[in-house]
Amino acid sequence: MRICCRTSRGGFILVTVMMISTIFLGAAVSYALYARREMRRASEEEFLMASRGLAMIACQEVSQWIAGDKNEYDSRHELLYAPNFPLEMFYGDWLVSVKIDPQDDRISINDIFLPDGVTIKNEYAYPWQRIWRALASDETAVLLQDYLDKDAIPRPGGREEYYFPNRRISDLSELRRLPEMTSDMLYGRGADGARADTFFTVYGGGKININLAPVAVLAVLDPDLGADIAESIAEHRMENDIKSAKDLAKIPGFPQAVTARLNNVIGYKSGYFMVHLKVQLDMRERNFDVMLTRGDGKCQIVYWRE
Repeated sequence: MRICCRTSRGGFILVTVMMISTIFLGAAVSYALYARREMRRASEEEFLMASRGLAMIACQEVSQWIAGDKNEYDSRHELLYAPNFPLEMFYGDWLVSVKIDPQDDRISINDIFLPDGVTIKNEYAYPWQRIWRALASDETAVLLQDYLDKDAIPRPGGREEYYFPNRRISDLSELRRLPEMTSDMLYGRGADGARADTFFTVYGGGKININLAPVAVLAVLDPDLGADIAESIAEHRMENDIKSAKDLAKIPGFPQAVTARLNNVIGYKSGYFMVHLKVQLDMRERNFDVMLTRGDGKCQIVYWRE
């Protein structure tokens, strides 16, 4: 009996030792995994901070380039804005690829009203009507004017609600707060393939850069402009920059009366620029989108997105 008891006790001690060893081993493995995760996290944070810093340095250089562009037009023919020729900047082992997209290619929805903030500008009355007719939503056209204008007085056929901003908006997505403005209408495909974000932007200087505007936008700006003339403009600017009204006169079929009527709508330069930055080190990369606005010989950051 004593022998049996001692054997049982010895086995118990062995099992206990094995269990304790397993616990310590598990703890050691867990700690090693934790330490590895922390090292990886620290490395990722270090890469993030370094890439962000380089993006800021690169953005400062790009701002100087854009501010130093003194010609009277902005187009895709300029090397600075070439769509398929990203600029490359090296900082030691780091590479920053830069692509600059001039904006002002659509109607600035914040600039459709006169300074009173209520009356729609004469030169935008026709495009506004045409756009919402293409979107098959004349009702939304009236409601959006109440939604965006400064006052709280409903227009005929419109209405005012407590949640209407009655101010300039900072992003087109704000239009979705109007129940009648569906996601398909804003971003998807409406009647005749139309969508609101094809025609409107919030980042515009009040004039549409005719060197960049999509054919769909050009076609709705004036009754004497249409798909055919818009296509002629697009074909002409593929080989020729449009720098002034004299260049518009060189476009086959372009009606000269349009130039005078759209003097406050059509421009040749851009005031806003989207800068795409890709920061790379070895196999790692991080992307940044920065909106710049140009004025008074310098550029300022409107927003920074990573």
